[in-house]
Amino acid sequence: MAGKAVGSKRVSKPLRVPFDDLTPGLRPLAAALARYVTRVHRLRIGDRLALFDPAASTEADAELVDGPAPDVWCRVEALRPSGYRALPIRLIQGLGKADKPDEVIRAATALGAARVTLVHTDRSVARLPGERAAGRLERWHRIAVEAARQCGRGNIPELDGPRELGEVLPGEGAALRLMLAPDAEPLFERLAAWDTSRQVELLIGPEGGFDDAERSAAVAAGFLPASLGVTTLRTELAAVAALGALVALSAVRSRARS
Repeated sequence: MAGKAVGSKRVSKPLRVPFDDLTPGLRPLAAALARYVTRVHRLRIGDRLALFDPAASTEADAELVDGPAPDVWCRVEALRPSGYRALPIRLIQGLGKADKPDEVIRAATALGAARVTLVHTDRSVARLPGERAAGRLERWHRIAVEAARQCGRGNIPELDGPRELGEVLPGEGAALRLMLAPDAEPLFERLAAWDTSRQVELLIGPEGGFDDAERSAAVAAGFLPASLGVTTLRTELAAVAALGALVALSAVRSRARS
């Protein structure tokens, strides 16, 4: 970045921005990022940045420095593991059709879920066998990385699937297991005694929900039916609503403990 300064505004807290393939040393900012840093936030030489790479779960401090025009340059310091801590939530989502799984991945990433597992069910319209499943998992990884960049998350959820529902029903550990279902106790009542350090496994069906056998198997595996209310929500919207409720409740209880 040639010249003595870009703008005049300084910030007391380093601006946090995503950076692809983050490595230490002297690095130019990508054009879009350079515009964001220097024109929107009006940072100048000597200002500090906090860079993060959600694909690698790393972050680093950096400083804007002078360098050859027209690029904007920064000196990246030592890398460290991402300080972002996801909520202890595993979303087990029935595979929806078209771009519904993409929407679920974006929402789960932005709302802080630690893990997302996509599952085939009897009412799943979409089926992704073999190579198609592997290709779709790669797509979901890219979507999660982009969502993490946009929301400032320093890592992405663990992604797996699509798997068969029966494979994931057996439980491990002491997670609170919840299954969205109509005509059940309200979700907040199921969460009344939830210790927010305890893992939650949230099970949501595809379009049309689970059939009777699947609901019975889930209950037998320890999933408690929970309702989001009297209206019928699309599968991807149900995931957003339930995760949002968990995030909000976690924030309230974390503040109460502090």
